[in-house]
Amino acid sequence: MRISKLACTLAIIMAPFASSGSEINIPDIGTAGVMGLSVQKEQQIGEYFIRTARSFMPVIDDPALDEYVASLGNKLLINANHVKFPFDFFVVKDTTLNASAFLGGKVRINSGLFYYCDTEDEFASVIAHEITHVTQRHIARFIEQQSAQSHLTTGALVGAIVMSLLNPAVGMAALTSTMGATMQSSINFTRDNEYEADRIGIELLYKSGFNPRGSTDLFKKLQEQQGNINPAFTMLIDHPLSQIRVSEASARIATLPARKDSDNPDFFLAKARSDVRYMNLQPDAILQGLEHSKMNGIYKSYVKALCYFELNELDKAQSALSELSALKSNIFVLDLQTDIDLKRGNINQAISRLQQARSRLGDNKTVVLNLANIYYQNGSYDKANTLLERFIKKHPNDFTALSLLSKSYFKSGKRCEGLRTRGTFLSNIGNYNLSIAQFNEALNVCSDSMTKEKIKAQVVDLVNQRSFDEELNKGM
Repeated sequence: MRISKLACTLAIIMAPFASSGSEINIPDIGTAGVMGLSVQKEQQIGEYFIRTARSFMPVIDDPALDEYVASLGNKLLINANHVKFPFDFFVVKDTTLNASAFLGGKVRINSGLFYYCDTEDEFASVIAHEITHVTQRHIARFIEQQSAQSHLTTGALVGAIVMSLLNPAVGMAALTSTMGATMQSSINFTRDNEYEADRIGIELLYKSGFNPRGSTDLFKKLQEQQGNINPAFTMLIDHPLSQIRVSEASARIATLPARKDSDNPDFFLAKARSDVRYMNLQPDAILQGLEHSKMNGIYKSYVKALCYFELNELDKAQSALSELSALKSNIFVLDLQTDIDLKRGNINQAISRLQQARSRLGDNKTVVLNLANIYYQNGSYDKANTLLERFIKKHPNDFTALSLLSKSYFKSGKRCEGLRTRGTFLSNIGNYNLSIAQFNEALNVCSDSMTKEKIKAQVVDLVNQRSFDEELNKGM
């Protein structure tokens, strides 16, 4: 499914609303030497990171891919210790091999990680490692340590770390500059964190049913690049690899019972989808390289189907997708089949297939968003609204759903609801001026008094949230 992001072309009407009796409560994040970064504050800073990422990173909005990384992440989290809050896993269009964790359980995954991992075990080893950084509170402890040892504020440290995650090459220089003389102690602290994340991550990998050798298999790939300046392997910059680290991981894995590699078809489908759509590769070149690929049949068939679809050779795309008939109920296959049907004009067939899938899978993200998108494109706005309203009750911050629902509301003449939904969408990317403008306009459009009171409360919350973000932005 390809849904364009909401185009916001409104003029900025900046009229922040806050009643005189309302208090603006901003969490204290600026005090130098703050000890004990609370879980609540960690979550708040994590939400700030997501908003910032949405503004500065090419975050991929692909329902099938989103569901895969969330499913894999949750499989690991079930077996992890010290999980204090829900995690968010999101994929960024970045062709380098890397992933990174941040406060509040926010885990960024580069599309390049799919490309360079040949097995789900390799891929899961990186996610387990990043989860461990969060559950062991490595970043929180790092901030506490540095703010205690220097004049730096928590806000300055958070801002510098966020910059290092948004752009590792530039950001690490900014982090070094911010920390100055304390850098050596931070390097030692980071090295200890990497060893701990390796040890606990490998245990987590095994407990979750994966082959822990996926970890050392990926280490070998990284070692081949050690000393070789390859911009594709940015993981070597912020996850330094030493021979001791590799040897210790290998020794630890040797003590565990042997296990076969994961054969989960979803990984091969997710990898194929990412490789074709999010690695800046030409379909013709991918098809040529497929002849020499050692990947399995599931991967090859889905790659062919995706490439032929991109080339608008729909018969060949359908033929390749038919090779996956045993997986016809899989959301990756279902999603591409829907795309093919829509290009061929088989709208009723696509709707029928998705309705059957919904009766089987419930409010599955890929199914719901595909079906709602067809309703919207077909002018059935009320059906799209009903479907998306139900979905958003469970997923209130889903970027794609909010974007589509706001457009559908406007098309169906529901301007009050459209303005409120668009205001929420904009606040999720940190565009507070335009977001507040939407809510202020909604105050003039909406007639229900209860709705107006809710809008006023939302604006007060947004003013607080904007002040919180601005304080952290000072460190960037």
